Amino acid sequence: MKKFLITLSVYIVLLIAGAFMLDLPIEKGIRKIETGGFQVWNALFDSKISSEVIISGSSRAATHISPQILDSVLHINSYNLGMIGHPYPMQQVRFKLFEKYNQKPKLVIQNVECGTFFRPERLADKGTFVAYIHEDLIGEELTKRGMTKAALNIPSLRYHGEPRVILRGLLVEFLNWTPGGTVSYKGYEGYNRDWDGSKLDKILSGDSIVAKREPELVELFDSYLGYCKENGIQVILVYTPQYIKATEFTKNWDGEMQLFRDFAEKYDIPFLDYTHDPICNDTTYFFDSMHLNKKGAELFTLKLANDIKAQNLYKSGDCGVKPATGQPHQILRIFFK
Repeated sequence: MKKFLITLSVYIVLLIAGAFMLDLPIEKGIRKIETGGFQVWNALFDSKISSEVIISGSSRAATHISPQILDSVLHINSYNLGMIGHPYPMQQVRFKLFEKYNQKPKLVIQNVECGTFFRPERLADKGTFVAYIHEDLIGEELTKRGMTKAALNIPSLRYHGEPRVILRGLLVEFLNWTPGGTVSYKGYEGYNRDWDGSKLDKILSGDSIVAKREPELVELFDSYLGYCKENGIQVILVYTPQYIKATEFTKNWDGEMQLFRDFAEKYDIPFLDYTHDPICNDTTYFFDSMHLNKKGAELFTLKLANDIKAQNLYKSGDCGVKPATGQPHQILRIFFK
């Protein structure tokens, strides 16, 4: 028995030592990946994003707003920091890290939606930022999602459930392998997909959609808007298009929209609401009820850019957002013409 325990102890020590020895090359390899979800995180931490305008939000920001079109119409330098599968808390983490490693933005185009103020149980896409999990801001958010300090600091636990990430990191570092995956344009990736209404049909056959809201996250968003105002960062709230049936089937829709209007009024910022725009009636522009396809996203971005330009909502060098009509607390509902 004694011999067995000694052998087991030696095995455990060697295993832990090996995990720590591999941690650095795995991380170095991951930090070299320039495709997929790794691309934006690596550009952010390597201080490669020199943009005065950033787009922040969930997947509806990442897939709906093209920096190329914004830049062309508004003559700016923008970057899309949208995060697929993440509600507001992780969006704020990315915003703070952008400031820390790059520069303070002049304008944030902030995507909002029903679901912005709710943390789902499942943590999306952890593998794309696992190499930066020791960053305090990321670590703090992950502990709120139930991750232990041991899992944050011990390599063998940090990469638990991410074998493909481990393999990619090692292959890139030791074999100079170039992983496949999509290369986004300044964080934006449009999807060439046709409409699939199967998920919506399943939802519509049951009860109404209920937008969940956690008061703690509402307060967090409130503090973020206050921080932006105090630091001369312009903010435009945008509710991008979604298929009309999803809007009509949301039980507490009016209450959620009023919350965004209240924020816009409190901080004297525009709220661009596109949820009743004609594009929302046509499945040609969507691949599911909540997401525009590439055709719809680029049509929408062109409209958004022209609306910002026509309403004089942003000028590089301004210290604040100009209300659309020259009146305070202007709430906008804008339609395709």
